[in-house]
Amino acid sequence: MADVMNRDEKEAELVRALSREFNRVRVSLLSIIPDLDRWTTDLNPTFWVEHGDELNRIVTPLMTSNYLAQAETLLAEFDFLGVEWGLINEAAANWARQYTFELVKDLLETDRRVLQKLIPQFFEQQMTQGQLRAALQPMFGSVRAEMIARTEVTRAASEGEQGVARELAAQGIEMQPVWLTRNDEIVAQCPICFPRNEKRIGVDPETPEGEYPPAHPRCRCWIGHVFKKEAV
Repeated sequence: MADVMNRDEKEAELVRALSREFNRVRVSLLSIIPDLDRWTTDLNPTFWVEHGDELNRIVTPLMTSNYLAQAETLLAEFDFLGVEWGLINEAAANWARQYTFELVKDLLETDRRVLQKLIPQFFEQQMTQGQLRAALQPMFGSVRAEMIARTEVTRAASEGEQGVARELAAQGIEMQPVWLTRNDEIVAQCPICFPRNEKRIGVDPETPEGEYPPAHPRCRCWIGHVFKKEAV
């Protein structure tokens, strides 16, 4: 039950894609905001539609592929078992599409709230371009891209494991999910994840039923599975 396969590469791929879009938006806003009416508190709806569509285009396929990669990893550990891969593919596509839609909606709502405060401040404080650029950086910069990537790679991998476990359960093969961490110095300082390491989800009190990684932003935990009869 090793860590998520090629986690660093998957995170880096998503960081690069998000960073490109965030940079595009940041550059666009640097020209849009100064040209707004000083009493405007929101942007043209087209701006949000285009940004949301691009985020969905970027994130959905990566979430799908990460789900499937972790599903393959779990099946490789139990290579004597089999599932209908078409069902796993369908589940991955459906989950990634639905989840990414909600993720992007939440991201856009957060961006909108921040900009509704920032736009009046730009005029009231007579911000320079440099000050505006600095104010936009936290929302449309590499730090946020990295936080999203770490969190969502963890989530897609967790969902992939659960997807396979559900298909096996339909065959009468019951698997027990187990919460796993790197158990290193960084995790040892996390009051959320450290107590959950190697705990059985839905059995041990530290990991109630239905709670899976990620437990918090930037969480890099993962889940493994064992046969239920071995987990007793």
